[in-house]
This record gives sequence, structure tokens and C-alpha cells, in this order.
Amino acid sequence: MPLGNKDAEKILEICYRLGWRIACAESLTGGLLADAFVSVPGASKSFVGSLVIYDSLEKEKILGVDKNIIDEKGAVEEKVALEMARGAGRIFSSSSPLLLLSTTGVAGPSSDGFKPVGTVCCAVVPPLASPILQTFHFSGGREEIRKSTISAILRSTLGVLLHSPLE
Repeated sequence: MPLGNKDAEKILEICYRLGWRIACAESLTGGLLADAFVSVPGASKSFVGSLVIYDSLEKEKILGVDKNIIDEKGAVEEKVALEMARGAGRIFSSSSPLLLLSTTGVAGPSSDGFKPVGTVCCAVVPPLASPILQTFHFSGGREEIRKSTISAILRSTLGVLLHSPLE
């Protein structure tokens, strides 16, 4: 079973019931978040797509991330994750409300010059609700950090959907 399939399946079901679609912007996860969703049969009912933007300059150009934040603090910041998510919301068109998700972090093998390996920032931005921004510190190798990121953002997203008065 693909990584995060059960949580991804529940998220897709809830979004379908709410009439929401899901759009993502990924950096360190490089498409793993999209894979968690599209591995679920029928994902197209709720999943719009994911942008994989790895380069900081492209995050600025394509997603509208503030250059000053990246220059001063690096691309692994909660505000960067939020701007990435909102950038995906501007790019993907949908007549339905969008649940926006994003991931940015340092998977290694070395620091990015700002943050140590294992530092990850994620954003969960539900329609008409406050964004949830989180920073995680994972250990392990590159793949472990990337997989831990997927598990964490799916758990966070599911938590938001199950424990908030969103309907």
C-alpha cells in the first residue's frame, strides 16, 4: 500500500463530501504528496493536482513566494510554506473551494545554509479557515525525512478536517 494511503483516502472522502478540491505545492517531497492522493482510486473527484517546485527562484517566480524571506531566512520557513500553498491556489482553477497543502524542507544530505537537515515546514490552508503552519524536525536519511513529511502533513490535514467546524 502506498505511503499515507489510509489518511489520504479519508481526506479525499471528506473533501468530496464537503464539495472541496485539493491542490498542493511541493518542494522536498517531490511529488510524494500527490502520489499519496492519486494512489487512491477515484482521487480525481477531489484532487486537482500538485506543483513540484524545487528551486527557490522558481518558488518566487511561479508561486509568488517573497524573495526577501528566502534571501534572509531560506526556503524552509512557515511563511514560505504558506505562500507556496496560496500560490498553488492561484494557479489551479476550480469552481469548488480549494484545500491547499504545501511542503518545504531540508532532506539532506547537508544543510541548506539556513536550517539543519530534517527541518520541514508544512501548510494546511482550508477554505474560509485559518491556515495551520507547522515546523517539524525529523531524523534519518533523505527518504525517511521525505516519507515522514508526507505522514505528518496527511495527519495534520486529517486532524484539521475532523476537529474543526468546517461544514
